Amino acid sequence: MITKFRYVDTCRLCGSKDLENVLTLRPSPLGDQYLPQGKGANLANVIPFGVSRCEKCLNFQTETAVERDHYRHCLTRPASVNTVLSQAYKDSLPKIIELVNLSKTELVLEIGSNDGLYSSFFIEMGFRCLGVDPASNLHENAVKLGVPTIVDFFSEKLAENIITQHGQATIVVTNFVVANVDDVDDFVSGVAKVLRPEGVFVMETNYSLDIVSELLVETLVHEHLSYFSVTSLTPFLARHGLELFEVQRTASKGGSIRCFIQHIGSKFKVGKSVTDAKVFELSSGLFLSTSWGVFSNIFAHARNSAIQFCEQRFSDGIVGYGTSDGASIFIYQLGIGKYLKALIDDDPFRQNLESPGFGIPIVAREKIFTDPPSARTCLIFAPRYVNQIFDKNIAARDSGVVFAKVWPHIQLVSA
Repeated sequence: MITKFRYVDTCRLCGSKDLENVLTLRPSPLGDQYLPQGKGANLANVIPFGVSRCEKCLNFQTETAVERDHYRHCLTRPASVNTVLSQAYKDSLPKIIELVNLSKTELVLEIGSNDGLYSSFFIEMGFRCLGVDPASNLHENAVKLGVPTIVDFFSEKLAENIITQHGQATIVVTNFVVANVDDVDDFVSGVAKVLRPEGVFVMETNYSLDIVSELLVETLVHEHLSYFSVTSLTPFLARHGLELFEVQRTASKGGSIRCFIQHIGSKFKVGKSVTDAKVFELSSGLFLSTSWGVFSNIFAHARNSAIQFCEQRFSDGIVGYGTSDGASIFIYQLGIGKYLKALIDDDPFRQNLESPGFGIPIVAREKIFTDPPSARTCLIFAPRYVNQIFDKNIAARDSGVVFAKVWPHIQLVSA
């Protein structure tokens, strides 16, 4: 399956052409393009990958933009698959509801509502909620959860239609969506339009500071078009008549920020968390040209050791555990795709598909960890879940399967 892409030569947030490359990785396919067997996953084209920094507003962004049609059939269901993440989302609701003193007649709008799980938490509490998501294959699940959903991409034009049919929203929420949007101006213009004068826009997104400091390499994927900071978001939001009034650091996806946003001059005073975040970002060295170079340096060392490791163990069979976008990053950046006989995923939604580029089959662990196992080495492609994966595969370990993490270097995992 060929994915179209284009090179981006202007900043998504401020329009400046003064961009500087801070990171270039090996080209790879669009990470989440898993397809049914024989449907062309092995024909996926590789796409250049680089990160640039805007010299004017200090935003970080990918140097290419992929077509967005792949979002119309989405395999990623983070909250439904990750119980820790879904509980964190649920725990965030009381503060949001209390913040605006939400009444049962007012509208909650979730943009990028995925399979409806997050919106269903509001509905369970008796609130009126509307979802927007382009993935038609997830719509049925959202309906089962009682979440009315518009199957489309959010835009300023769609915002106008929502206002006509449902009224303005008191709460607009997006979880890990805005960083995936190419035309951020159109998106945020729509948010500003659909948000009531005293409403609150709650945006959770990956945080560039955590990406660099925690080496969150699985975040470096083609789908993530922007890597935000409080410093870069502030002037961008102001152009749309919006302002950040509170920022929370969250543990989601290894390190993220939850941004509370309102119309400029609305009822909340801009808090200390916003000014503190800007000061810390500037003092941390985040915006230095060398800040992202650590990824290139580590991959250069990890690649040789990973290939040597796989060469030594290839005859006994090697599989990978995990099929997120990050798995494709590791397969291509480490150069180990040809050594993998299968990828394991515990989500039935992904099983029986094939990986982009190498066409590696996706299977349930029961197919691999048989007695005796059909592969004796398992590489874990989910750095943040190494311990969980290791702990839940005791039977496989007892039968002789060796588990290894791949980042920041190849290392056997032991009890």
